[in-house]
Amino acid sequence: MAMNLRAHAWSLLPLVVVLTLGGVLYARHRTVTHAAPALAAPAAAASATAGRFVLHVPHMAGGITLDGDTDDPGWTGAPHPARTGPFVASSGVEARPFSEIRFVWGDGYLYLSLYAADEDIESRTTERDGPLWLDDAFRVVFRREGVEYAVEVSPRAVITDSIRKDGKDWDYSWTSSIHVSQEMDGTLNDPKDQDEEWVIEMAVPFEAIGLRGVPGESIGLSARRCDTPKGEPRTCGSWGEGDAPGRLVIE
Repeated sequence: MAMNLRAHAWSLLPLVVVLTLGGVLYARHRTVTHAAPALAAPAAAASATAGRFVLHVPHMAGGITLDGDTDDPGWTGAPHPARTGPFVASSGVEARPFSEIRFVWGDGYLYLSLYAADEDIESRTTERDGPLWLDDAFRVVFRREGVEYAVEVSPRAVITDSIRKDGKDWDYSWTSSIHVSQEMDGTLNDPKDQDEEWVIEMAVPFEAIGLRGVPGESIGLSARRCDTPKGEPRTCGSWGEGDAPGRLVIE
């Protein structure tokens, strides 16, 4: 009886070997097929992140009147304007209060609509090229071939513009010839009431930022908006800054 059991055990050995090898191969196959997506995911995420900061700016569908309203055909018609989406804080979350910029182009100008939610609109600088960095304000910087063009604008539609070449000091004698208008829903410099928002419409001559204004051209772009909420420290949100620089492509 013992001999029969021993013989039977030896007869099962090939089957055990086959099953063992099969299990090893199956386990290795599962490891390989699950590892491939893990390697591909970061590349896909990086591509999506990079694409987020490239805006394809369409030719405006109709006219735009610079009056602070954004109900003109150039803003509302198809194709729809390029838009940054919400600015982000340094922590990577959506910045508060909400900020966004939209873009179209035509007639030799790049048009921007800058939207700022704001419960307490503060703006005290009244002179051109004044210290808007002390007020609620947007700062938009265009970059091309070692030259940076900075435009700051406040809720009053006051402009401070400057140029910098090869990383040297900013030159505030530069004039961008930008046309600008504003619309405000709130009371300026009155913290006792509850404000809502302010909007800036801006027309930037292409030649002022070194472009011809033809499809296929592109230029680097970053934008920042700073604000001092009621009873809170000054805060800023941005788009296209840091490791993921923004870019506009004229279409």
